[in-house]
Amino acid sequence: MRRYKKVIIWVAVADLLLLAALFILCVLVDRRVDVGRSEKTSSTLDGVVSRATTKDAEFGSDIFDRPVVPSGEAMGIYMKTDGVLVVDVCSFKNENGESCCPADGKVCTGDYIVSVDGMEISKRSELLDIVAESQGDSLSVRYIRDGEEKVCSITPEKNENGAYLLGAWVKDDVSGIGTVTFVDGTNFMALGHSVSDIDTGVMMRCSTGGVYTTDITNISKSYSSEPGRLQGSIAYRRSLVGIIDGNSASGIYGHLDTSYCQAKYGDAERMYIARGHEVRKGQAYINSRMSGELEKYEIDIEYVDRNSSDKNIEFHVTDDALIDLTGGVVQGMSGSPIIQDGKIIGAVTHVFVDDPTRGYGIFIENMLEE
Repeated sequence: MRRYKKVIIWVAVADLLLLAALFILCVLVDRRVDVGRSEKTSSTLDGVVSRATTKDAEFGSDIFDRPVVPSGEAMGIYMKTDGVLVVDVCSFKNENGESCCPADGKVCTGDYIVSVDGMEISKRSELLDIVAESQGDSLSVRYIRDGEEKVCSITPEKNENGAYLLGAWVKDDVSGIGTVTFVDGTNFMALGHSVSDIDTGVMMRCSTGGVYTTDITNISKSYSSEPGRLQGSIAYRRSLVGIIDGNSASGIYGHLDTSYCQAKYGDAERMYIARGHEVRKGQAYINSRMSGELEKYEIDIEYVDRNSSDKNIEFHVTDDALIDLTGGVVQGMSGSPIIQDGKIIGAVTHVFVDDPTRGYGIFIENMLEE
């Protein structure tokens, strides 16, 4: 029986960053606001619409019959939610000094509010305005829970400062950094797992999203029980190079700018994608561009699980150069392509907390499943 090891799932502890001048990989952005409290936000994707598509439509059924580019490039990620995500419901003091929570028992963590009184909601600010202008009248709230549409009535109450609130913490976007796994023409796939909300653990429902060029400025090394991380900077206003078309349990996918693909990957090495049954124990490589240049780091695949949906490849980093640079696997390497026998076989998804030279990867074949 194999020894049990503690594991970090990168999106769960979060392959995403706090919005700041310096973006620290693997901390999901936590921009919360109580409904009724004003907060000014700006979108980097106003007017941009993702293609409504599936992975099969994006990559085609013949994806295994043509070579793709294994990337390993760190990219900035920005996603708008499909509706407004309820992070939490909480009590507040009303104008009489009594504790209340109008949203309690109506909406809950993980719900997506999509309209109020017949008005479509895509931004927090829209919800804030409706609540503020309600004058305490009951609101008809349409929301999505576990894929099912529901409707409830919520009556906002004034807080001690005279502002109308629902008692719900909400967010409408998430941002951070992730690693691109492979590029097929101008289409790409990244991360090897979903973008999920760090507060709720719910996979984000994406209405649109973008990917941006980023520079890795520092690497904090991993140690036992202390995973390291990448640090980088993103110019969200200037560096949009692609659009996210979907967010799935096995990764995000979308399409890149044609000129960017030509400049970045025009002369890059291409290889075929391996099926899961082709993956074996033994020597393999992690491709990474965290240094700005393509590097290939040797690993040893110790176990192959063909029945798992995501932890298919258990590996051990044996390359001294990578261990010296990162300590093994650091937060932010999720999505880094794994190469074996001249084919791209998988992507890094997890690291063992008690031994950061070991981790898990997912088959590319599983990443491509809907």
